[in-house]
Amino acid sequence: MFIPSIILSQDYSYIYSDLKGIPDKKYSSVQELHNNIVKPHYSDGEKVYAFAKFITDRIAYGKRSRSPLNTINSMEGVCQDYSELFKELCEISSIENNFVTGMGITSSSQIGEYDSNHAWNVVKVDGKYLLFDLTWAAGSGAGDSFVRRFNSKYFNASPENFIRDHFPDKTKWQLLDNPLSKQDYINAPRHDSEFKNLSLKNAVVKNTTVEITFNSNVNFTHATLFKWRLNESGTSYGKSLDFEKNGDFYRVLIEEEVSGAYKYKLSFRNDSYLEIETFTKNEGGATSTTYKPYSSPTIEFNLVTPNYSVPKPLVYDKKDPWGLIEAYHYVFYKKDLNFFKILNPKTSIKNLNEISHSNSLSKSLFGWYGNYRKMYTRMGGGDIYYKIDNFKLVLTLGDDGYNFKELVRESLRLGKNGYGVKELQKILKLEETGNFDKTLLEKVKLFQKENGLNPDGIVGEKTFNALGI
Repeated sequence: MFIPSIILSQDYSYIYSDLKGIPDKKYSSVQELHNNIVKPHYSDGEKVYAFAKFITDRIAYGKRSRSPLNTINSMEGVCQDYSELFKELCEISSIENNFVTGMGITSSSQIGEYDSNHAWNVVKVDGKYLLFDLTWAAGSGAGDSFVRRFNSKYFNASPENFIRDHFPDKTKWQLLDNPLSKQDYINAPRHDSEFKNLSLKNAVVKNTTVEITFNSNVNFTHATLFKWRLNESGTSYGKSLDFEKNGDFYRVLIEEEVSGAYKYKLSFRNDSYLEIETFTKNEGGATSTTYKPYSSPTIEFNLVTPNYSVPKPLVYDKKDPWGLIEAYHYVFYKKDLNFFKILNPKTSIKNLNEISHSNSLSKSLFGWYGNYRKMYTRMGGGDIYYKIDNFKLVLTLGDDGYNFKELVRESLRLGKNGYGVKELQKILKLEETGNFDKTLLEKVKLFQKENGLNPDGIVGEKTFNALGI
C-alpha cells in the first residue's frame, strides 16, 4: 500500500492484509471493532494507520450517522462521523486524537468567504502531531453518488500542503511555525502542492492581463485554461494554454479581451508522471504495484476586468427561488429602486434606505462582482432566505411568486467573518478586520454585562438593539 511519510514510511502492507480479513457485520460497541482491528504487537503508529485505513476503506460518504457505533453499522456518514469514529478508536488505545473543525475549500466560489463547514483530525504519535482528513482521503462525490478512491494527499498530510484547502477554527491546529491569517486564507488563490513559489498571491485579479510564475519539480508538458463567468456553473470547454519553461521555472501569461468577471482554472499535465495507487505483497514475497495517471494539478482564481460593471439580470422567474438570487444581489449592489419595484409591484417603499440594514448590506457588497451562489434556505410559512455576507434576505411566497419581506442580520459569534463583524468592531472601537476573534469576543461579553444582557459573547437581536444597529 502506498503510505505517506513520517510514521507511515515503513511497509504496512501486512496491516492492510489484516484489515481485509475483518468482516462487515453489526457491532455491539466500538470497543468490539477496535479489538478486531488491533493486534497485540501493533505500535501506536500501526494502530493509527489501521484505524484510519479501515475507515477510509469501509465508510462511504452519505447520511449523518450521529454516533461512532451507528457509523460502523450503517457503513456511512459525513465528515463529523468519520472524525468522531477515528477519535474514539484512538482513545480506546489511549492515543491522543483531536477532533478539529474549520473550513474545507472545495470550490473557487468560496473565495472571500469563511464557512466552518468541515471536520478532520490531528493525532499525536511518538510526540508528533499528524493531520488526517479521512473523509477526503476515502473518495469523492460524483453527482449524487460517492466514489471510493483512496487519496493519500489527506492521509498524514504535511501542514504546508494541508493549509491549502483546510483552515481550522483554532489556529494551533494549523501546525505551522508561522500560522496563516483567516483573511489571507480566504483571499488566496487555490492551487495544488505541485506549484512552488507561486507569484499569484490574491484570488481576485483586477486587470485584463495576469502573469503567473512558479517552480515545480514536475515536468509539465500540457496546460489547459478553463473559464466561466462568476455567476455561472457547469461544464466549460478548455483551450490549450501556452507557457514558458526554464528548468523547474514556469511562466504563464493570460490576456482577457472580453469585459467581465470570470473564474479561471489552469490545469497542468504531464502524461508520464504517475502516482502509485496500491502496493501489494504476495504470499511468496513478490510485490505487485498498480499505477494511475496523476490527476492534473490546478491553479484557480478570479479575474475582473477594470471596465466591468455588474449587469442587471435580463431573465428572472419570481416563482423560482433559484432564479431570484441574482436579481436581489443586483438590487442592493446598485441600490436600484426601480428594479426593486419591478420585483415587488405592490411595495410602498419609496427609498431603499427605508429597509432596515440596506445600507450595511450595500456596503458589504462593495467589490462584489457577481460571485454569488444560487442557494436558498426554506423557512416556516413558505418563506425563504438568501444568506448574503452577514445578512439574510427574506422573501415570502405570494400569488405572483416570491416577494421581498425583510432584511435581517444573522447572529454573530466567535469564528464569523464579514462586513457585519466590521461594523461591530467599529462600534466597539476595535480594528476593523472583519474577523470575530477572541479580542472581539471579550469586548462583546463586557458590553453585554454592562448592559444587563447575558454575557455569552453571541451578538443576537437583543445585543444588536443595545448597540443601536
